[in-house]
Amino acid sequence: MKLKILKNKLLFCIVSALVVSALLSSLLLMGAMKSQSEKLSDALYSEQKPFSEITIIAIDDRSINEIGRWPWTRSVFAEGLEKLKDAKAIGVDVSFLEPESKEKDSMLQDKLDELSGKAILVSECSEFKEGKCSIWQKPIFNATTAAANVFLEDGVARAVPSAVDDMKSFSRAISEKYLNREIQLNDKNYIRFSRFDKISFSDLLSGKISAEKINEKIVLMGATAKNLHDEQETPIGVLSGIELHASAMQNAITGRFLERQSRTSEIIWMLALVLLAALALCYFRFITATITSLLLLIAYPVIAIFRFDAGVVYNLLYPMLTVILTYFAITGAYYLIEARQRKWISSVLGKYVSDSVAKEIMEKGEEALKLKGTKKTITILFADVRGFTAMSEKMNPERVVSILNRYLSRMTDIVFKHNGTLDKYVGDEIMATYNVPLDLKDHAIHAVKTAIDMQRASRKMGKELKYGIGINTGPAIVGNIGSKKRLDYTVIGDSVNLAARLCGKAEPDQIILSDSTYQLVKGKIKTRSLGEIQVKGKVKPIKVYEVVY
Repeated sequence: MKLKILKNKLLFCIVSALVVSALLSSLLLMGAMKSQSEKLSDALYSEQKPFSEITIIAIDDRSINEIGRWPWTRSVFAEGLEKLKDAKAIGVDVSFLEPESKEKDSMLQDKLDELSGKAILVSECSEFKEGKCSIWQKPIFNATTAAANVFLEDGVARAVPSAVDDMKSFSRAISEKYLNREIQLNDKNYIRFSRFDKISFSDLLSGKISAEKINEKIVLMGATAKNLHDEQETPIGVLSGIELHASAMQNAITGRFLERQSRTSEIIWMLALVLLAALALCYFRFITATITSLLLLIAYPVIAIFRFDAGVVYNLLYPMLTVILTYFAITGAYYLIEARQRKWISSVLGKYVSDSVAKEIMEKGEEALKLKGTKKTITILFADVRGFTAMSEKMNPERVVSILNRYLSRMTDIVFKHNGTLDKYVGDEIMATYNVPLDLKDHAIHAVKTAIDMQRASRKMGKELKYGIGINTGPAIVGNIGSKKRLDYTVIGDSVNLAARLCGKAEPDQIILSDSTYQLVKGKIKTRSLGEIQVKGKVKPIKVYEVVY
């Protein structure tokens, strides 16, 4: 399974990436995880430097303690507006929804008239139906009024409208009054928030405010006392309502409202990041690919920070989620494929090589097997039972199988002991190879020692079976050989044939070596020359040697 997929590794990675990207893009377009996405993007916000042309007169705890219990009488506001007559624009974020007394209401109305439209009061739409305001909360006074509504998403204020129905927003109306011109805003304007210094209302009444804080400035009146509950959660924390409007005014005047990243941009970024992550996983080693994926997860928020400074709020959740899911999808698939490959190696080679060799093959993977075929010098051992066919004819089948299994099991253990590979059983014959699939130093010596141990073990097990063993060293083709439906990892070549011929010449209990094997073991293994013999397939006689053990 792994081998097939690895041939199309790039295609596999790209398809996986596109599937993840398509899935998350669909969820994005459906609005899934919108709340989590918004809150994560809130991390991009930072406090902006407050606009010096805006002064906030705070209805704070100290003012309430000094002036008196809230709500204050209308004459207090009339007195306060008198102090602000030199301001360029005045915003009063206080609801005057019910009359107090004719005298005091007239006092405040007269003061509003004197200001000739510089003072703007707040209205608020308290109920919407089919996108239109159905219930308005408006002041009782005849004065310019503007909508104080803000956009709340999951309880967090992030934006203000340009207008509510035909009524301009509070921030827009005051900004236009200050600029003395109309301004064009979007239907939904995302705010860069600031925290403003605030002056206590009691200081305004006592005349402790310098003229430079008022003259030709925007002056805003609003509640900041905790008990008045005029505060709102924002991306930079809790702000008073008047401070939120001040931030919106600052954005409107400076033209620095934020924009949300478009859906098209979000999907393009998701696709780009997912493909980069997939290519890294396709071409790099696991550790390098992991580091690359982490760098992508770091790089994108850094880019988002720079884009925020340019006025665009990026979606952090979905693009980063595509990298994470792509990483786990592809590495998870690789893990499953690797598990199947290891199982395949264990099932195919576990019965042919020792545990240590099988483990090394699993660590090195396909390259260790050289499945496509290679030519290398190896040592081949054939061990054949002498007289087994004649003997088996005198025994019942169960006895034959029992004896053969016992002997073959013991001989196979000996092959594995000396780091050989069991190539195959051919009836009662054993074929073992050395220096495949992994390189083995002194492979000829390992093969001869295997033969010696096999003969000694055979003697100890009884006199029923006696082996003739032939060993040859030479070049051979090594690889997966067979048809599409059945493959064998084996060796072929003249060297293999010669080893088989030597085995056929060997007497019971005899180990015969070719000259090429002898040259590699002489001085290390005790041998004696048998002279030259003629073998099938060879025109000239060959030198052979017998192992003395």
